[in-house]
Amino acid sequence: MDGRPLVDNEFYELLISRNCGRNSDLKHRNKLLLLFAGVLGLREIELTLITIDLFISPTGEFNEFVVLPDSITRSGTERPIVLSHEEVKAAFEQYIKWLIESGINTMPNKHYLGLNPNSPLFVNDDLKPFTVQNRGEKTSPNAMNKLLDQFIKNADLWDCGIRRLSLVRTCVIDSYRQGMSTTEISILTGFSDDSISKILIMDYTAYSPIAEWFVKRKETKQRHLESFKKRRRFQI
Repeated sequence: MDGRPLVDNEFYELLISRNCGRNSDLKHRNKLLLLFAGVLGLREIELTLITIDLFISPTGEFNEFVVLPDSITRSGTERPIVLSHEEVKAAFEQYIKWLIESGINTMPNKHYLGLNPNSPLFVNDDLKPFTVQNRGEKTSPNAMNKLLDQFIKNADLWDCGIRRLSLVRTCVIDSYRQGMSTTEISILTGFSDDSISKILIMDYTAYSPIAEWFVKRKETKQRHLESFKKRRRFQI
């Protein structure tokens, strides 16, 4: 199924490892991009438009709680994200260090660690902001779409049904496994409760309670059908 969630170790051992090798000049960017998409559930347009000042305060402190403004979210409504995941924080620190050492989006100022607060957080392969395409009233993050698609193909996961949507679906499932309620996941991802329930049913490896309920219901129906067939056989 195209767009299925990542399972087992596909995210870290394939998607991240094959796009963040030691010899890659953009390994820090690639890793943080994938973590923001697969762990925090950010969409392509959000990854393109988020700015440095959302994550770093004027005094240079890291903001663990961020509210994405409605002007950049896919749904058009502001949405909070929590950056408490240790690997996300470590990857963020490495990426910011790389930006500063490489002189990317820097300015002669002590505030914001010397970075331009209005610059997009992520840069493209040419170390420039990702471009967007305007299609009527909608803005398409075409450049980000292509990069994430390439990441998936680099990991040999494209033919296995993995797509960009797989990343946010993986975020939903992992968040539920960690004890978040569907309401909390809805607030953090922007998905409706109904959409979240449908995503949870895709959890193939460690059946969530919702998916397990459907499996048990199917098994019960099958047992009832077999029982009915036996009764019919004796009645004939």
